[in-house]
Amino acid sequence: MTEIQYNRHKASLFLEEILRKGSIEGYEKFSSQPTENKDSASFARKRAVFLGIVIVLVAAVVALSLYTALNSAFGDSNPGAVSSTEDGKLVIEDLYEGEITIPDFDIAHNTYDTEKFQNDNGLITYDDPNASLGIDVSDYQGEIDWETVKESGIDFAMIRAGYRGATRGSLYEDESFERNYEGATNAGIQVGVYFFSQATSVAEAEEEASYVLGLLQGKDLAYPVVFDWEFTEVEGSRTTSATGEQITSYASAFCKKISKAGYTAGVYFNRSLGYNYYNLEELRDFDFWLAEYQNIPAFYYDFKLWQYSDNAQVQGISTPVDINISFKKYA
Repeated sequence: MTEIQYNRHKASLFLEEILRKGSIEGYEKFSSQPTENKDSASFARKRAVFLGIVIVLVAAVVALSLYTALNSAFGDSNPGAVSSTEDGKLVIEDLYEGEITIPDFDIAHNTYDTEKFQNDNGLITYDDPNASLGIDVSDYQGEIDWETVKESGIDFAMIRAGYRGATRGSLYEDESFERNYEGATNAGIQVGVYFFSQATSVAEAEEEASYVLGLLQGKDLAYPVVFDWEFTEVEGSRTTSATGEQITSYASAFCKKISKAGYTAGVYFNRSLGYNYYNLEELRDFDFWLAEYQNIPAFYYDFKLWQYSDNAQVQGISTPVDINISFKKYA
């Protein structure tokens, strides 16, 4: 029970107590009057007033109870929200940045329990039976000893399948994709994949999805196929002028094609892309993978995967690696 629900519950009990005492004491007071007073017009008026007060109190208790029940069933409409703006945005109290304004999306909110996050010398875990620890890797990690990675406590791996070049826009397979897929699956590590997109049109996003499906060739995946579109600082980048509406359409096109092929589709983003560019409401059918490098994720909306560091040390990998928590039990 949240603090808000607790306070409502207390208020409801308080009103019920007033009603109970008022009803009993009032009834006893009027019942103790002499018979002739009970039959008088004065008594009738007093009784009518008393009954009117009782009815009002009953209605108040019923209304409060109904309001509390609805909020318990559906949750507060905007937990953590301070206010709404005239242009339809939310003003929230962010854990790290204080009061900020964000889009008001009609999607699930972040409801993870902050007390369940545990930090052991930089290794963050979440105390929940559905949660698991994972990494995401690419050719940059070089040769990986996947058996040692598994023994170190890693449950899943998001493996880069390929990428699009930032300037020419050509498509490339990650040179370590096949080796990483085979090594991880043979070690008993569950696998998902991601594609680093630099799409500049819906057609290119669909082309990327087709390219990934061609690389997968029906491979079994426990975790999603994720669309990872990012702004780059590469000189001559084709994506520098992309708008939020455009990027959202690219992600949607990619994920729809992936979903149609029978895979779970997802979208990767950081706080900036999630708040300032993507229309997450239009992507609500896909799983969200959040990048937020903090001890506790404070992003307002729900996500299934959380990348909390890009500089982790994992046994079996000689280079720093991105590390993640999955809050969803995919398999």
